[in-house]
Parts: sequence; structure tokens; C-alpha cells
Amino acid sequence: MDLDGVLPTSHYVTRQARWIDAPPEVVWDALHDVKLTGLPVTMALGAVRFLPVVLSGKGLGQLHDRPFLEALPIPTLSSSPPESVVFGGVLQAWRLRGGEESPELDADELHAWIQPGWVKAAMDFRLTPSRGGTELSSETRVLATDPATRRRFGFYWLFVQPGSTAIRWEVLTAVQLRAEGGHPPVVLRVGR
Repeated sequence: MDLDGVLPTSHYVTRQARWIDAPPEVVWDALHDVKLTGLPVTMALGAVRFLPVVLSGKGLGQLHDRPFLEALPIPTLSSSPPESVVFGGVLQAWRLRGGEESPELDADELHAWIQPGWVKAAMDFRLTPSRGGTELSSETRVLATDPATRRRFGFYWLFVQPGSTAIRWEVLTAVQLRAEGGHPPVVLRVGR
């Protein structure tokens, strides 16, 4: 499965890629081993974004030392080791407290979803053998289900897109350091 099979069109897209001097199997393991607390930019931006949710009493469990891929706001739709992992779901991310609870959807249900007031989001991490190493890429696509939601999300996207891109670069860097045997990123310890 790839993003075209889940969300072939989109209103908003970000793409990042990095070449890593390691085979796909090593990069795959490193991608799955990267923890939230090893991603200081991600932790800081996540804390700012989700402060209203945390203050409302929801989401306190999100700060544990979990793998980054397990903490994404959209579920895994497909995993093909060591080639790709695809995530997707519907969100109301622009709402201060996160909006309504998202329904669990498989790839076909997400593709067919048309209920107004939501954005469909899909993201992947793809590993491609390249020049004796691996190109690790990530793409995020977002499609609003109606014009009013597109306007609301568009305003929100102006503010979060730079942070979203920074998070992806930080993840790619952390994976590269881990896969190439470099020193792991600084780890933030979050008290309970």
C-alpha cells in the first residue's frame, strides 16, 4: 500500500527525504526505535500544540517515552518491512481541544470518507535502497472534506506546517544517527 492508494489527491503536502549510510533493514529498525523523548523539537512543539488538551484533563498519557511512530495522531494502515509504513485517518486538528474523537478507519474507509467537518490525513515513511545505503523519505498529505473545513484547516496549517516539517526533519536525523551508529539525540526526561 502507498499514499496514492489511500489519499491520491490532497490540498496540503509536505515531503522530506534523507540518504542514510545503512541498509534498509537497519534503517527500518532505527525508525521504529526512535522515542519521543529523544526528539526535543518534537516534544517542545507537541507540548505547545497539545497544551489545551492536557489542561482539559485529556491526553496526559501521551508524554511517556513511547516510540515516535506509536504516538502519531493517525493509526497505522499498512506496514511492509523494511520498505514502508503508512498511516492515515480523519482529524479535526485545527480545533483547540482536538475536536471530536476520530473514528477508526481502514484504508478503503478513509479513501471513501466524505463526512463534512474533517480532514483526511495520510503519512508514510518509505525506505528505498540507494547508492549503497537507504533513502528514507516521509510524505504527509491532507485533504479537507468540504470548502469550509479547507478554509479552517488552511489557517491552522499556516502556523503548524513549519513545525510539522521540522518534526519530520528531526525524525529523519534521529533515524540517521541511530542507523549509522552515531550518538543518539539528547534525551528529554519527562517526570510523571
